[in-house]
Amino acid sequence: MGKLSELMSKGVRLIVVDPDAEPAPEPEARVPSPPPPPATQPSAPVGRARGRQLSAEVAQAAPPRRVARSEVAADVQDFAAVYKEAGITLPPHGYGVDRIAEMLQGKRLATLSREVRATAVLAALEAARVDVQDVIEDGIRRDKALDAFEAAKERELVERKAGNETRVQSLRKDLDDLLRKINSEIEKLKQESQEAEAAFAQLQIRKRQEEARLHDVVAHFVEGANPISTGPGASGPADPAARS
Repeated sequence: MGKLSELMSKGVRLIVVDPDAEPAPEPEARVPSPPPPPATQPSAPVGRARGRQLSAEVAQAAPPRRVARSEVAADVQDFAAVYKEAGITLPPHGYGVDRIAEMLQGKRLATLSREVRATAVLAALEAARVDVQDVIEDGIRRDKALDAFEAAKERELVERKAGNETRVQSLRKDLDDLLRKINSEIEKLKQESQEAEAAFAQLQIRKRQEEARLHDVVAHFVEGANPISTGPGASGPADPAARS
């Protein structure tokens, strides 16, 4: 719940009590006494009917602005950007969760018990004519904005993972197609080499046969060594590189 949970844990729960309960005792002497409320607005004991109506009224708190896709990064460290994107602003009187948190953690109240701190802050709100419901509603709106932000980032994560997986599958298919193409070309080149070797071997056979025929013919007309060769060429197969 964010700062709302922190606020509730620091004493706001005190306002929800039995309406027949006695008024809360005055704060200890070391707690600064708030100025008295105007005569036209008599102060109500902490935890009376206003606290009983709080939950129903808070449930109707205006929700934060809905954002289809958040422009705030998921690794944001300051949620002020999230609140701003959701259109959350301070109440006109300036008392929101952040200010109340500062009051609860102030030097004069930090060392006191939770109950005393809550009572002192509620008394200060009474003096400033601020309804604590406004503070809680501010916390609820911020909490809803955080929930919506988390949900938006979860949707983005799911969409990104799905998109990346689709791209990975596409790249793998491209890789498989490329490998098949490369392997096919390799096999083709090997086949061409084998066919060329077989053709050359047949050429050598036919060449020797032709040389033998020429040798026999010429042998009828020469004495001594026959000028017709009947074996492999002296230099072997021609090397294309040697010609250049």
